[in-house]
Amino acid sequence: MVIVAVVLFGAGDNCASTSSPVSAPSAETATAGQMVSYFESQGIPPTAAAGIVGNLQQESGLNPTSAGYGLAQWGGGWWTSAAAWITSHGQEPSTAAGQLLYIAANVEDGIDERYFYPGLKDQLDAASSPQQAALVWMDDYEQCSGAGPRGTTMFVDGSLCDAENRENYAIEALAAAAGAGRAGTGGAVAVPVSFVTGTACAAVAAGPGGYANPFAQATGISWERTDQGVDAAMNVGSPLLAFAPSRYVQQVPDFYAGEPAMIFKVLAGPEAGDYWYWSEQITPTISVGATVQTGQQVAVYAPSGTAIEIGWWAIDAGRPLGGVEGYSEGYSTLSGADFRDMLQQLGANPGSGAGFSIPHPLTIGNQDYPPPPY
Repeated sequence: MVIVAVVLFGAGDNCASTSSPVSAPSAETATAGQMVSYFESQGIPPTAAAGIVGNLQQESGLNPTSAGYGLAQWGGGWWTSAAAWITSHGQEPSTAAGQLLYIAANVEDGIDERYFYPGLKDQLDAASSPQQAALVWMDDYEQCSGAGPRGTTMFVDGSLCDAENRENYAIEALAAAAGAGRAGTGGAVAVPVSFVTGTACAAVAAGPGGYANPFAQATGISWERTDQGVDAAMNVGSPLLAFAPSRYVQQVPDFYAGEPAMIFKVLAGPEAGDYWYWSEQITPTISVGATVQTGQQVAVYAPSGTAIEIGWWAIDAGRPLGGVEGYSEGYSTLSGADFRDMLQQLGANPGSGAGFSIPHPLTIGNQDYPPPPY
């Protein structure tokens, strides 16, 4: 017997909003994508929502009248309790709408918690991919034959749980909710492809000057050149954070090579009023207009692209602060070096950029945003 374990990333608030009491979905909510979107509307993070739906696909084929008691195959006394709760909330127990409402209430309000692991919500919130969320739900809620102990993400390889199916269905459900495919193939960690509403929370505690290392939760970092901003690569799915209290003011869809940039305004601290950006190999996890606190996740490192860049932004010019006239791709700039210096002070250890950036005979950039001692 082979036991496969998946390690959850460190605990941290995914900044998902809560909803109590939950509200019922539309009667037409029947597809995997619609179900993910409904759970998101109830405050469940998209990766967690996809993990739940991936399990429902395996359990019942998303058929609320499937033999064995519904979408989640509740069975026995659990179904009796579930049906009574659904009926008491004005829904029909045999419908997807009623059963989805019940599942949302399990997660968000702890309804009938005696039937599942009490740490379910926290583990779902901490899951960094739909695959991890699928295994959390399998162990903490479904407890199929071959599932690991509750509170883990373990399973018996090749068992009746068919854990691999649940993971694959979760990936497909998340892609369906976004309206576009994104595969988690080749061992890569699948990442969110739809937005969650930004709320006030801090996944990483603030440090010097009230700011934090925006790479604090990233893994496998490889620092690259510093040109307009600071470039780096890392493990797929790594969280990308806000270094300061900020408002997400704009998305630039084609910043470089068809890849986006997220533009933020700093709301407090030594750089209040200045603008900064994450760009290129990123998938946003908040929507434009969201206000975030220091250390809150705003994006994840996407499965493909040209690595990331982070730096200062010139809002009136609509470009990085270092991208002044005379700039060419790869040139070192004062603004890029300025941001790198701030990252150093915040504990990111971004290196010097030496050997990567291209020296320029002129002084490129400016010093509008020189970092103070933090």
